[in-house]
Amino acid sequence: MSTQAPDPFTTLLDLNSGSLDPERKVVERRLSDMAGMHLEGYADGTADTVIYSVHEIPVPTTNSNLMSSTTVIQPGKVGQEYYMTKGHFHNIRDRAEIYIGLSGEGCLVMATEDGQYTVETIRRGTINYVPGGWAHRSVNVGDEPLVFFAVYPGDAGYNYGTIEEEGFPVLVVAGEDGPEVVPNPRYKDAAASEAG
Repeated sequence: MSTQAPDPFTTLLDLNSGSLDPERKVVERRLSDMAGMHLEGYADGTADTVIYSVHEIPVPTTNSNLMSSTTVIQPGKVGQEYYMTKGHFHNIRDRAEIYIGLSGEGCLVMATEDGQYTVETIRRGTINYVPGGWAHRSVNVGDEPLVFFAVYPGDAGYNYGTIEEEGFPVLVVAGEDGPEVVPNPRYKDAAASEAG
C-alpha cells in the first residue's frame, strides 16, 4: 500500500450490524481458521461456519495514519468456549488500540507476555483501551452478534503466532450462571510447570 496520506473520505457505519458503506475489505474467519484456538475441536460438518468478520477501512500502513475496522463476532460456542477472535499482539508491540462497543455483549481479554491479564466488558457504548504490549482477543458471550469498532496506528501490524503457540492465560466459558473466566490449561506457564 502507498505510504502517501490518503485523500479525505467518509464511510457510513451501521451502528447495529457493523457493516460499512462502501465496504472496502472484509476478512472472514471460519471455524477451520480457528483450529487449535479452542480447547475442544469443532463438530464435523461445521468447519465452514463463519465465526467472525472484520470490515476494514484500509489506509497506508504508516504511523501517521489510523487504521479502523468493525468486527462482528457471531454467537455460538465450541464445547463450553464462546466464539472469539484469534487474538494477537501488534507487530510493533508498543502500538495501542481503542474499541468502541456498538451492539451485543462480549468480553475483551487482554494479556502481556509475562502472563498479566485483564478481562473487560464490551457492549454498546463501552470504550476499551488496549495499551501497547497487550495481546487482545474479543469473545461474544451473548445470543446476538457482538459488534465493535476499532482504531489503531496504521503500522501496528498483527502477530498471531505468539497466541497460536502460547495461548492466553485465561478462557471465557459458559458457566452455570453465565460467562466465567477460567485458567487456560494449555497456556505456556502450565506447560512449563508440567515439564519442570
